[in-house]
Amino acid sequence: MTNHLLVTAVGEDRPGIVARLTEVLVSHGANLEESRMAILGGEFAAVMLVTGAIDMNALQNEFRALEKDGIHVTTRTTKPIDIDKYKSYASCEIFLRGADHEGIVHSLSSQLRDKQINIQSVHTEVISAPVSASPLFCMNATILVPPSLSVEELKKELARIGDTQGVDIDLKVRSESEADAKAKR
Repeated sequence: MTNHLLVTAVGEDRPGIVARLTEVLVSHGANLEESRMAILGGEFAAVMLVTGAIDMNALQNEFRALEKDGIHVTTRTTKPIDIDKYKSYASCEIFLRGADHEGIVHSLSSQLRDKQINIQSVHTEVISAPVSASPLFCMNATILVPPSLSVEELKKELARIGDTQGVDIDLKVRSESEADAKAKR
């Protein structure tokens, strides 16, 4: 039986964390299918989807042993994605830029939630603005817009949010092949 397991790992950034995590996975016959890994602050963080005929108890015991190396790992059993769930949704990209301040992500994500828009991925960072070097907040997100909401109406709503938050928000509809590929995962 193939297991689907969501694995999260966090530890103080240093060389070798990815090698150590994947060593444990390989030794238990687990296949790393999808992952997001990044250094956030001084910590290395990873979220991984692994699959295989995995002895869950043995794998979790070995993950617990990584605590002595300063790597905290949690696991959660999951299931394959339902490829039909969002088939009729429009896949879009949001690009947001503006002066950094509290509440930008909350304001946007709350509005998306209220419109039943599913957020697939989010990447945020604060960079130095050209010329002034003041903190510039940048956010890129992939979203799935339900068929009951027009993309044009969503663009108007995003413009209102942008005005309220003092940021620029652009919305781009992804190509059909990109949307289909995402839905098939």
